[in-house]
Amino acid sequence: MQIVNLFYEIARQNKRLRGFTYNKSYQQGAGNSMYPLMWLDDPIMGQSMSESVMRYTVNVDILGLPSETESEQAVQSSAFDVGLSVIYRIRSTRATTGVSVEGFSFVSLREYYDDGAAGYRFTLTLLQANPTDKCLDDYDATKVFPSLASLPDFSVDNPDGCAVFTDSSALPTFKLD
Repeated sequence: MQIVNLFYEIARQNKRLRGFTYNKSYQQGAGNSMYPLMWLDDPIMGQSMSESVMRYTVNVDILGLPSETESEQAVQSSAFDVGLSVIYRIRSTRATTGVSVEGFSFVSLREYYDDGAAGYRFTLTLLQANPTDKCLDDYDATKVFPSLASLPDFSVDNPDGCAVFTDSSALPTFKLD
């Protein structure tokens, strides 16, 4: 997806970030992240504005780990700066990526998930031209779905097709050919 690739490339090129993850937010804090980190939340929400414009809402966390030498506020301040830099980068590459920032909001994060990360979550509203390839021929009026092989029939003693178990505590044995 173009949006994920855009954020990956921005994170990869940013000198202050050491990692990028695109995953569900409940996966954060497992202790396997490379901080400072850009975490792009899955799912990415989208909306069609018109036939030619798509609007995406993305949540991006910029996170670091406080330490004995770097306070929580210092990590948050650095994360905020990186987040603003990411937004500026998206805006400055609009001519080549086709993505623009319509607006954004942010919220500070402290003791975030199990590993105690800190930083900022940015919620961005992005606009992009509709990426539908209208020249591609995706349809075949003669197409037929393949049929799946069903389970083989097996017979039972009851004419109604039901097996009746009365005084047996054992499960029946079926022979499938």
